Amino acid sequence: MVWFAVGFFAGAVAASLAVGLRSARAVAAERLRERDAARRQRDDEQAALLGQVAGGLAHEIRNPLSTLGMNLQLLREDWANPVSEREQRGAKKLDTILRETERLERVLEDLLRFAAGHRLRLERVDARRLVDELLDFYTPQAEKARVRLARHLAPSPLNVEADANLLRQAVHNLLVNAQQAMPSGGEIAVHAGARDGRVEIAVRDTGPGIPPENLERIFNLYFSTKPGGTGLGLPMAKKIVDEHRGSLTVTSDAATGTTFTISLPSSARDS
Repeated sequence: MVWFAVGFFAGAVAASLAVGLRSARAVAAERLRERDAARRQRDDEQAALLGQVAGGLAHEIRNPLSTLGMNLQLLREDWANPVSEREQRGAKKLDTILRETERLERVLEDLLRFAAGHRLRLERVDARRLVDELLDFYTPQAEKARVRLARHLAPSPLNVEADANLLRQAVHNLLVNAQQAMPSGGEIAVHAGARDGRVEIAVRDTGPGIPPENLERIFNLYFSTKPGGTGLGLPMAKKIVDEHRGSLTVTSDAATGTTFTISLPSSARDS
C-alpha cells in the first residue's frame, strides 16, 4: 500500500509538472507572438511615417533639386574650356557641386522607392541561374576593384516564387556592399543552395568585418560607415527579402570577414 501511495504521488507530481511545463511553453509562445505582433505594428508605423516623409521630400526638394542640377549643367557647358588657372579652379568646383547634386538626386530617388514598397510580380525563378547570370554581369566591376569572385552554386535548379528583378537587386546590393568593404581588393564568395526546404543565397567577403556595436544598426536607414555611402543598400535588400517572406541575416568577425545570407521558401511546385 505504501509503495502504491508513493507511486501514485510520484505520478501525480509528474503529471502536475508536465501540465506546468506545457503551460509555461504556452505562455512563452504567447509572449513571443505578442512581441512579433508589436514588432510588426512598429514596422508598419515606421513604414507609414517614412512614406509621409518621403512624400514631403518629393514635394519640397525634388523639383528645386532638378532645377539646380539643370542650371549647373548649363553653367558647366559655359566653362567647358577653362583657360586661366582661376577658370580651371572654378570648373573643378562646378564639377564637384554637380556630382554632389546628382548624388542627392539618386539618394532621393532611392528613398522614394524604399518608402513606396514594391508590387511583387511573382513567378517561378531559378535562384541558381539568377545568381549565376548576375555574377557574369558583375564580374567586370569586380575585376576593376581587384576583387575575385568565387561561385559555389548547387548543381540543380533552386526554384523559388519571386520577383526576379527585385531579387536580383537585393543580391546585387549585397555584392556592392561586399566590394565596398574591401577597398584594397579581396574575394567575394557566393553560395547558392538548399537547406531544410528553403533556398539560401550567401555573399561572403574577406574584409575586416563589422564591429559588434554596428551589427544591429547596419539595416537602419542611412547608417553607413563608408565614404559616400547612402545607407540605403542594405535596408533596401532586407526590405525586398522581407516582402518575399524570407530573411536576411549577417555574421561577421575580423578573422573571416562578413557573410550575408538570404533565406527564401523553396517553391512548392518543385519536383
